[in-house]
Amino acid sequence: MDRKKEYKIENLTMLQMQYLIELNKLEKKKGAVRMIAAKCGVNHSQVSRFFKKCIEEGELTESLDFTENGKRKLDWRCKMMRDVRDYLERSGITEGTEEVLKGMIENIDYIQLEKLVKSDRRTNPETKMRKREDVITDIRDILEYGNYEVAVTILQHDGAKRSMADRGFEPVALIKYNKRGAYLELTIREIDAVSRVNGEDMSGHLATLKYLHQGIFRYADIKNGKVKIPLDACYYQNFDNGVLRGNVMITVTCSVGNAHMPESTARVVFKL
Repeated sequence: MDRKKEYKIENLTMLQMQYLIELNKLEKKKGAVRMIAAKCGVNHSQVSRFFKKCIEEGELTESLDFTENGKRKLDWRCKMMRDVRDYLERSGITEGTEEVLKGMIENIDYIQLEKLVKSDRRTNPETKMRKREDVITDIRDILEYGNYEVAVTILQHDGAKRSMADRGFEPVALIKYNKRGAYLELTIREIDAVSRVNGEDMSGHLATLKYLHQGIFRYADIKNGKVKIPLDACYYQNFDNGVLRGNVMITVTCSVGNAHMPESTARVVFKL
């Protein structure tokens, strides 16, 4: 069931989600704002403003009880958080899970998230990545200074198939590690696609790229046709067959504008 057709579900921050979860635990609502603010380590006014907004939108009553609509939204949001956690586990992401979860819940439209987890369940119903016991948390621990060629693929955010953004980059990238830092360097190339506005063939190239790091999408440096993504923004899986795979969530825009080619969320995957 597409719940967004029944009622609008806006993205909340993880902190706002926690306000509602804590409120739902309280049998008596007297002093709820003060108690929740103390529990979450925020100002009283911050919680009060958020609850006022929830009252205006019909999710809470004046006495801070959940309306039927509000309770259904809370239940759905909590289920979405559980589903995304399961998705991350199936994807083999065990380091920095909370940061990735925060970035996805707060920044990716809920309809897209729902499609992501449903597609992943169909593709990998019981799959868990088989990693070796020696977990790689920082690729710099196993690399010496130098440049390393890696095969790179841009997948749709659910990992099911290639993203259209894949056509906007060369298939071979460089890992560069020196005294100035460590990063993945992608090479931009022209992309041909059909405009979603007028159906005409258009050519363009990458305009912006943001990568997910510590729960926030940050702009990558783009210069002379190269894009640099810091290696500490990536997550790594070390598999039984000796393959080391890195990945990072990104959003990209094209030079022809969002009207013709909309901003898309994808996943950069590279292998060593």
